[in-house]
Amino acid sequence: MTALAVEIPTPLWTGRAIVRAAGRMALHVAVEGARMPPAAMFTVPVECRPDAESAPGVRPWTGPVDEGRLCAPCLRALRGEHQPEPSRLVPAATVPAVSEPDPDRRGRRLRAMPDLLAYAEPSLPAEHGGRPIRWSEWGEAPKLSDACDWCGDPGPCVMAGGRQGNPLAKDDPLRWFVAYRCSSCQETRVYQQTGAADLKPIAHFKPESLKGGRT
Repeated sequence: MTALAVEIPTPLWTGRAIVRAAGRMALHVAVEGARMPPAAMFTVPVECRPDAESAPGVRPWTGPVDEGRLCAPCLRALRGEHQPEPSRLVPAATVPAVSEPDPDRRGRRLRAMPDLLAYAEPSLPAEHGGRPIRWSEWGEAPKLSDACDWCGDPGPCVMAGGRQGNPLAKDDPLRWFVAYRCSSCQETRVYQQTGAADLKPIAHFKPESLKGGRT
């Protein structure tokens, strides 16, 4: 008898550095050829944020890696897939008009239900403690929590990373921030990272929608 060799597909991220988002357990795939600084926390371009100017704050990761823990936009970038189009946002006061329903053949009145309202996202704080914050673009956050506490949307929410300071200036130390926003009601919470994984709330934007609107 001859043994059949079973070929195991090589993961797309093999040979790439894997890093963990600061303050979160999301794992990102560093871009090819990215240099890993020896610092405990640093910024490095990743597949979902290849621009060094908007690269998120990350930490080294040496633990196990599987596709379920990797950042979904990083995987799509590695596969050459298009990123999904962002949801179209309209002002909170915009309410679609509903016309009077017409009867059908049996005399029943059929009503067209409008789509759920989309609320405008709030602006992230441009500074904290008198110093400006540079924010990355919004991206899909790992679904590690329950539904939105305000509207009940199952998520996942979106997140953005911020940084403040200059690593080359002794009098302007680096500080890291993270913001989480519900994709439905737009409730947004902003935190400053104060320790290895400690987050201090610095801003909260209350939604304009009714509480429990999607539960």
